[in-house]
Amino acid sequence: MILEIYIDGFRFFKKDTMLSFSADARTKRLLSNAVFVDGKYVNKCVGIYGSNNSGKSNLIKLFSILKAVLSGSENFVINRAIFCDQPLTSISITYNNLDGKGWLKYDFTYDYTEKRFVREKLSSLTYYPNGKPFEKTLFEKDFQNKIFEVFGSSKVEYLGIIRGNLPLFYVVELESGIFSTLKEYKESFQQLASSIEVVNMYNIPISKTIDLLKRDHQEKKDFILSFVKHADLSVCDFKYDKADMKYDVDGEKIDEKALEGFEDLVDSIHLKTRYGNVDVPSLFFDSSGTKKIEAVAAYIYEAIKEGKILVIDELDNGLHYKLTRAIVSLFNNLLNKKGQLVFTAHDLLLIDCNYLMRKDQIYFTQRDKKCASLFCLKEATVASGGPREGTDLIKRYNHGDFVEVPSPSFIEPIIKIVEVEGESASEV
Repeated sequence: MILEIYIDGFRFFKKDTMLSFSADARTKRLLSNAVFVDGKYVNKCVGIYGSNNSGKSNLIKLFSILKAVLSGSENFVINRAIFCDQPLTSISITYNNLDGKGWLKYDFTYDYTEKRFVREKLSSLTYYPNGKPFEKTLFEKDFQNKIFEVFGSSKVEYLGIIRGNLPLFYVVELESGIFSTLKEYKESFQQLASSIEVVNMYNIPISKTIDLLKRDHQEKKDFILSFVKHADLSVCDFKYDKADMKYDVDGEKIDEKALEGFEDLVDSIHLKTRYGNVDVPSLFFDSSGTKKIEAVAAYIYEAIKEGKILVIDELDNGLHYKLTRAIVSLFNNLLNKKGQLVFTAHDLLLIDCNYLMRKDQIYFTQRDKKCASLFCLKEATVASGGPREGTDLIKRYNHGDFVEVPSPSFIEPIIKIVEVEGESASEV
């Protein structure tokens, strides 16, 4: 589970920015929305709202970059040159894999121009009921300040021969030797990386659902079918049925090997949806909204069952508002002990701190001409004039009390169009 992510100099977010899952223990409303993990109450769900191009998708991109960094991949881009003259980006993530190691905090500074990690630090955190957490440094590497320590032992003499293009775990020998004590923490990195799933609802792949349906695992199949049936009341069954496909024309069998390179498309054709007593190809007959539900079902199953962090851009894209509320409620449910959901959305019905979300689960993005910023609703306390109820929250948000919201009016462009066509504005 993730507790906090800190960024400084990341894309539009040039200033210090914190995205926190930490739940305010003093808040008694919607207690099931948080879970207690090693001394901290952690929110299971965080929603990010904002106008178009205000920075929401930048934060989604952040999770993809973290996944790449933690897994040791070089396939990521922190392109500071586009956004400002400062080449450095600092990122910190505090997490707990629920594996007995407790809370770990990894922070690094990446130099875009040199394409290297100029600073890294991994710490273990112990949280107590009162006061700041106890922090113990496991390793710290800093090229600029000539620091290199592993469990309190200086290794600065190795600093000049260590590559900085990847995190430390991926450039030193961990099987034996002086850095072998770090091996278990590399495994922790890899476990966290594998638990982060990032999808865009407007173009979500269905391959994960197909993969689960192809396996001989009835629980997974039952969950997906139940999920789809609740989302689309006309669906009676949903399955992967390869045996039902016929690869022949006038008795001549078609060799499926000729379709190599198009496996995903072929697999999609094997998906069948039953309406009444008729099975039809899902690819051709299901609506785009139903297809999205079919695709996201597998991600939700794995997130809750295996304790993954599911990050969804535009959760409300193409879905009925009751479906998006049901998905959020599923993660906030008391039975969910380890899955987390991060989503961006525009649907105001999801901003309901009476029945669905706590104030410390709701974030807003805002962007001016220079940079983007992040604001948590918990900062708008009732004492300072903040909203008390969900209905009041929606009204206040529409008025722009928290962040600037667009107030589009297309009358003037229409008038100009009409005038171009030869009619006067007074005739409109």
